[in-house]
Amino acid sequence: MARFLKDNGLTLAFFGLFLICIGGQAISGYALQAEDPAGQSRSSGLIAYLADPSFLKGVFSNWQAALLQLLVLIVFSVFLRQRGASHSRKPDDEAGAQHPGPGAPDQVGRPHSWTYANGLSLAFLALFLLAFAAFFFANAASSNADRSRRGEAALNLAQSLVSADLWFQTFQTWQAEFFAMGMFLLLSIYLRQDGSAESKRLTARDDETGAVNE
Repeated sequence: MARFLKDNGLTLAFFGLFLICIGGQAISGYALQAEDPAGQSRSSGLIAYLADPSFLKGVFSNWQAALLQLLVLIVFSVFLRQRGASHSRKPDDEAGAQHPGPGAPDQVGRPHSWTYANGLSLAFLALFLLAFAAFFFANAASSNADRSRRGEAALNLAQSLVSADLWFQTFQTWQAEFFAMGMFLLLSIYLRQDGSAESKRLTARDDETGAVNE
């Protein structure tokens, strides 16, 4: 068990923080709903609140944005460079110099398939699409519940897809994720964190790329 915790500590720490934060979101969201007279009838308890569209909308809105951010970073870093950033190969590297493409054999001579060679981006694409779909349906249900309480007609799925409310929330989360990643790439050129794999070595020049700590 000690070996397992040591080898997987970073992943376990992040999933632990995730559980703490989503628990905090559920508890605070339920308390906020209980304070609103118009929302008291929407969920009869904390467990029921976990299936409330307003809670699910908040969860999946942030999931889809975070997954999109990582998907874009993974794909863009194949074609684009940023001199000095720890997540970029050197601008003058040839695309295939260190990263052989599909069909290249592995260490035991077996050729890689296209799916294997692009598995990381495909996985994040699938996760993003699932999270965005969940966000869309939760947002539509939440918005129509609000419209019903105001005596307004419900929107169908096509109307919900082009609604200003949906895209205001979507772009609100997307811009935050892209801003955070842009700042990380920029600051990683000039700043260091000793021992972190997300940082260049302390002795690396500002213009060196592809030289994260090993």
